[in-house]
Amino acid sequence: MLLFKEAKIPTPPIDPGVKSWIECQANFHKLSSTEQDFYYWVNYSRANPGRFLDSVVVPITELYPQLKGEYLESLRKDLLAADSLPLLLLNAGLIRMAKNHAIDITSSEAKPSHTSTNGNTFSDRFRMEKFQKCGAENLSFGAGEPLFLLTLLYLDIDVPGVGHRKTLLNPQYRETGIGAANFKNGSLFLVEDFACAQD
Repeated sequence: MLLFKEAKIPTPPIDPGVKSWIECQANFHKLSSTEQDFYYWVNYSRANPGRFLDSVVVPITELYPQLKGEYLESLRKDLLAADSLPLLLLNAGLIRMAKNHAIDITSSEAKPSHTSTNGNTFSDRFRMEKFQKCGAENLSFGAGEPLFLLTLLYLDIDVPGVGHRKTLLNPQYRETGIGAANFKNGSLFLVEDFACAQD
């Protein structure tokens, strides 16, 4: 397991276009400040993947050199090759899914998992919310700010097939929901659910 000293994560200037767009989303008020922060950075990364590399990934990996290596190099290639992606709309059902899963896992002090404490899988929860088309779920957890946890998802160190990264950079996904909750030790558990356009 990688260990990180506590340090202030460098953050680039806010993109006013992304910020105003996300704040106009009908369900934005349903997100906590932590969830809003994560939602902003996900869309910041999709709006301009190359800029995300230069303004976020590179400074963070300079601060934490243990993150450098083959996964950083493959991420560099993927972000530089990626076009601007559609910004993710907030979906009330996906928000409910993500929040409920985050609360379920943390309130039970369960091991972070895509499976709920009652045995329901992501696919089960997706169907229960009446979604019919493609979807996915990313989980991130640990100490640190949402931007740092998002960067770890993009790096996907030791994750076979870098599935979190592929989900974040998938142009088919058009809708999202985010849930965040804390374990008793204070570490953050973030859930982001994705879906293709459902209409």
